[in-house]
Amino acid sequence: MSEDVFNGFGVIIIRRSGKLYIQYDAGELSIRYQEAEISDEEAAKAQRSERDAYEVLIACQSDGRQIVDLPR
Repeated sequence: MSEDVFNGFGVIIIRRSGKLYIQYDAGELSIRYQEAEISDEEAAKAQRSERDAYEVLIACQSDGRQIVDLPR
């Protein structure tokens, strides 16, 4: 079961099975949502501002962590 933690700045942060995940639109031609696991610190940062949320997304995409495509 998922619990919404935050929805804003173009991201959704959820808690599922005790872990935090950030969901976002991958920004391609059509809408395609993706999800990556994040830390408590990254979740707090993503909630501060649009720029901070963007920095968390860039970190997720560049540090080799698993990014999952979400079903439509």
